[in-house]
Amino acid sequence: MAYSVDAKRAPWLWELISPYKKLLILGLFATVMCGLAASWVPYWAGRAVKAIEDGAYSLSRQHLLWMLAVTLLAGVGRYYMRNILIGLSRQIERSQREKIFDFLLTRPFSFYERQTTGDLMSRIGDDVSTVRMATGPGLMSLLQTASILPMTLILMVHTDLRVTLAVLAPFALLPVCYYFLGRWSHANQQKLQLSNSALNIFSHETISGEKVVQAFGIEKIRIESFTALSRQQARLNVLQTALFSSYGPIAAIMGGLSLIVLIWYGASMVLSGRLGIGDLTAFAGYLTALGWPVMSVGWAANLFQRGKAGQMRIRQLLAAPDAAVPPPEDKERQAACIEDAGREVGPPPELQVIGLEVRFESGRGLGPISISIPSGGSLAIVGGIGSGKTLLLQVLAGLREPRIGVFNVNKLPMNNERLRAHWERLGWAPQEAVLFSGSLRENLTLGNPAAPEEDLWEAARVVCLDDLIKRLPDGLDTVVGERGVVLSGGERQRAALARALLRKPGLLLMDDSLSAVDAETESRILLNLRAYLGKTTLALATHRVFVAELCRQIIVLDNGNLAQSGTPGELAAVKGPYAKIRALQQFTSQSFRGKQ
Repeated sequence: MAYSVDAKRAPWLWELISPYKKLLILGLFATVMCGLAASWVPYWAGRAVKAIEDGAYSLSRQHLLWMLAVTLLAGVGRYYMRNILIGLSRQIERSQREKIFDFLLTRPFSFYERQTTGDLMSRIGDDVSTVRMATGPGLMSLLQTASILPMTLILMVHTDLRVTLAVLAPFALLPVCYYFLGRWSHANQQKLQLSNSALNIFSHETISGEKVVQAFGIEKIRIESFTALSRQQARLNVLQTALFSSYGPIAAIMGGLSLIVLIWYGASMVLSGRLGIGDLTAFAGYLTALGWPVMSVGWAANLFQRGKAGQMRIRQLLAAPDAAVPPPEDKERQAACIEDAGREVGPPPELQVIGLEVRFESGRGLGPISISIPSGGSLAIVGGIGSGKTLLLQVLAGLREPRIGVFNVNKLPMNNERLRAHWERLGWAPQEAVLFSGSLRENLTLGNPAAPEEDLWEAARVVCLDDLIKRLPDGLDTVVGERGVVLSGGERQRAALARALLRKPGLLLMDDSLSAVDAETESRILLNLRAYLGKTTLALATHRVFVAELCRQIIVLDNGNLAQSGTPGELAAVKGPYAKIRALQQFTSQSFRGKQ
């Protein structure tokens, strides 16, 4: 999704290079040295030929030595020019990627509900690369042209004004051609980046959901859709390549016409005695020296068009209106948090929600609702699909800001200043367990890297994961693959719960985090979790009654509204949604056992 960008901001190129003024000055100095030295090479070549023509061989050798000196100087300048300016672009690329990555890690839930992974990857990948090409090779070519062109023109005019005007006449058409090519290239580049984004989104969704694709037998449909997107991208790429490649031939044609004019007009002046052979040689060298700078103007213009389009997309991303979550604590504070992990720090938090309301853009959501959980208390949130269980837990976790209402922790309203402290004591076990492509040990200790081995095995025992770990080929050091692909759904959920328990949290939130676990294992885990009651504030979402009865309090949500609340015994004794769900699940369980 694109957002409006402040039109008063600094030009995009200056915004990127201004933090590196020292490097830019050094690069400019090296470029000017290279350009000026390269401009004098044809001059001394012409003087050497003229000396030979006059029979002054000793003088010719002196001119050749000067030619060699400026050639070496140009080579040294070119080396430092490329090293500094290309290095500058790499630093800008690194800074851009880090800036976008930091930005993404501080976005709230509402931001990601409007974004797609493929589009974000396109911006942090393709768009940043186009900006690097503009601020590196593009800027270098522009500065090189600006340094070579003036001195070369001065030397040409100094040699002969009439020949200079004649050979430069064909180049007068270049600005017009480059202008129209640049506009066309810029418009096509914007379409190409949107096409790249669409292809990335489609590829990511298809690869992530390959099991669904295969199960429904829709491989052919997905392949056809991918082919259509790929061909559209290829068509735009071919057009962009054609536009990009046209700068060189156009400049070459103009350069060829200039050479023809030089040979025709310059030769006639040599024959008439108005121009020497040395001067004609110098003009041939000047045209050669101008060849790449003139050609690179178009090339650089194309890179700038691409870079501008990429930077505009990056600016649009960074202009997202969502308020950022508070930044992480400083390193000393983080070290203290890691040191504190594994031991209790104060009593479990007391939670209170008053008049809470959370809505999606579609209008669906949760509330208004008011609940409270005492310190060390436990609350089960029961309800059907789409009843708002996950939304409520996300608010309690501080991951989603309520639209209306107040969320208090220890009788203090939750705000950005208190959010990080709230997260430090949070154990979060979502329904969709997210594991990273490292070892099982790295995933379990993600929230507490300093956890001792005995605590790690204790958390594994509580979630009944210890037997599995012993059966794995490398135990805790087994690599689980991307998103924990080597583990089953229930094993991933148990690993995520163990990761939350390993923090020894003051607040433990479980979002239907045992839904993929078999009944026997689930019963054992619930029995083990009873040891945590009173030591931590617990809130869990579930649709299973026997899981909810682990808690002291139960609320029932129906279509985002609070339908019932009370203790398990109170709710089971009165007619209502909870008693109905309980009776239905007991009947289903008894019927299943009877059939067995």
